[in-house]
Parts: sequence; structure tokens; C-alpha cells
Amino acid sequence: MKADSQSVLDGAAILANAEEIGPLLREHAADVEAARRLTEPVVDALRSTGVFRMAMPATWGGPEVDICRQNEILETLARADASAAWCAMIGSDSGFYSGYIDDAAARSLYPNLDAVTAGWIAPAGILEVCDGGYRLSGRWSFGSGSTHADVIAGGARVVENGAPRLLADGTPEERMAMLPAEQWEVLDTWRPLGLAGSGSHDYTITDAFVPAENTWSFGDSYRSEPLYRWRGMFMVNFFGLPQGVALDACDVATSILGGKVLMPEMVPAKDVPRVRAAVARASAMVGAARSYSYDTVGTFWNVIVAGDEPSFEQRAQLTGLFVHVASECRAAVRLLVDTVGTVAIQDGCSLGRKMRDLDVIAQHVLAKSQIWEWAGGMYFGQDPPFRAL
Repeated sequence: MKADSQSVLDGAAILANAEEIGPLLREHAADVEAARRLTEPVVDALRSTGVFRMAMPATWGGPEVDICRQNEILETLARADASAAWCAMIGSDSGFYSGYIDDAAARSLYPNLDAVTAGWIAPAGILEVCDGGYRLSGRWSFGSGSTHADVIAGGARVVENGAPRLLADGTPEERMAMLPAEQWEVLDTWRPLGLAGSGSHDYTITDAFVPAENTWSFGDSYRSEPLYRWRGMFMVNFFGLPQGVALDACDVATSILGGKVLMPEMVPAKDVPRVRAAVARASAMVGAARSYSYDTVGTFWNVIVAGDEPSFEQRAQLTGLFVHVASECRAAVRLLVDTVGTVAIQDGCSLGRKMRDLDVIAQHVLAKSQIWEWAGGMYFGQDPPFRAL
């Protein structure tokens, strides 16, 4: 069942819809990469699945899909095209972000369950206090999906009377500001080697009024349901992306190698021990990372559902999982690319595109080596500098 503004979908239906549009996403993957943004047929297909409404609350008629199923849905999309899945992940933040502000403001920003959000949480802008809210100015990077977004958000530091406004602990106050997409200017800056179709352009705004009720900070929550209790839950569907890309890479590489003859030996690649070993090893690497991912996310989710506060150890496991899954999936696909050889570097080879996509995913802040340090600190009871973890 495809989504429309009146459809009632659950996680199983959205997953089935995601599987159904796989062939279309594969067909358009090269066009999306060349355009450096999702093309209209791909955006329409994603909207039709209901993926953008995954995190919308049941009280609004949304599916309020649990975080484990969200990873399954995004993994399915990522098997077909990483850029489409990435935009689906970011765009579905609408449901999470709408829970950080009061219901009236949220419904004004998100009148449609399938409304798409884009934006960067880093405080690259300035929110200057004024009557009724703030004046926002700034320029942000990595606005994935900004070319088809309905709402755009940007992190900013709060300034009052020309000076940073401080929190009770003496640190500068930071807030997220959200406004309709038409109030922002999207700049044509996204020219990467991988994940090109995500359209992660810079975007800017100057001296725009933002009502106070359209801003929030981590820790704010107007909903009590499990999906919204943990301040960083909007990031926990990240794992489906590298897993889906790597799973499909295993299939693509096996297919290529099944028909390849190695030169100069002139023997079938599938009969060569080192080729067989590489395929088996890569599959095990992806499978192990995936199993650990679902186990860790599932355990964390159960803690939240029970109404308990995650322990430092549970937070550490989840935090370390970001870089572990991204790096293991990337290493597995690198092994496959090296085994396949020159076929993988040819323009139009999906295995090469998957490698490029994983190289970019691995540069995300959540997949960087510093995350290991933050996770390690949690094992010793130390909070990380990023409050959403």
C-alpha cells in the first residue's frame, strides 16, 4: 500500500513499499549521482513508500516506527541506492524534530505526515534574541535532501545584547532553529566523489525571524512515547545505511566474479582460492557487524521501552557502534573491490559507486575515530562533548 496524505501505514507496510521501489532506485542511481541530488521520480517514489513519515507520532496518525524496524527499512533502501537511503534517513527526522517543540508549532511546520526535513545540527549560525523569538543568520554545510525539503533546520549559538547567552553550567547556549524550506537559500556546493546524489549542499539564511517555539535544544521533549524519550534517537537509524550498501556489494561482487576470467592465468575467478576466501571473509565481516548492530540497537531500544535510563555502558556500546559498523562495512567492500579488480573502477559499475558511497559515509562525524574515544570515555562514566549521545 503506497502512502498518501490519508494513508495509515505501519513499519511492515513501509518496509514492503521500500522493497517494491528497489528496482526504480537502481534504475535511477546513475542519474541521481550525475545530478548531485535526488531526481523527481526518486523523490516521488520515496514519498510513496511512507519512509519520510517513519517517525511521525501515532497521535498524529503517523506510524511511529520502532528504531529497529527503521534500520531495516533504510537498509533495504540502501541496498538499491545509498543516496536515496541517506536522504530518506535525514528526511524522516521530521517526526523526531517535531517532538522537540510544542504540538501547535510542530503541526504548523509539519501539516503533512510526509513532510521532509533537511539540516545540519552543528551550531554554524547565530540566533540573536529579539521580541518573540530570534533573528537567525548563518551558513551551514551538509544539507542532505535540501533540494526537496519542506522544512530546513540549522544549529546556532544564542546571542543576547551582543554577547553569547550562557547556560547554568557556563557553556554557550546552542539551539536548533526550524523554518519552512522556502525561507532558506540552498547553494550549489555539493561535488563529492561518493554519496553524490544526496544533494548535501551548503545553505544559508540572513536575519530571518524565528519564533521562539520553532527552536529547541537537546533534552527538550514534548512527547513521552519510547521513540522520543532518548535525546539522540534520531541518529540511531544510521546503521541501516552502511549495512545495506555492503550487503548489496557482496551480491554484486559475487555476480561479477562468477563470470570473470582472471588474467593472465585464464582461469575462472570463482575457482581461485584467494577469490573464494575474499568473498567469504567480506560476507562474514558484514554479517558480524550487522548482527552486532541489531543486537546493540535492540538492547538499547528495550531499555528505553522499559522506561529506564540507559547506563554509561549501554550508551558506550551504542556510540562505538557508529564507527564500528561504518568502518567494517567499508573494509569489507574495499576487500571486494580489490578482489574484483579493474571492473570495479569502470564508470557505471555499481560496486565502484558503493565503495565511493561508503568512503563518504565513513567521513561522517559519527563514523570518525574520535567516536571511539568518546565511547571509551563512557565506559569510565564520562559524558561526551556531544550531548545527543
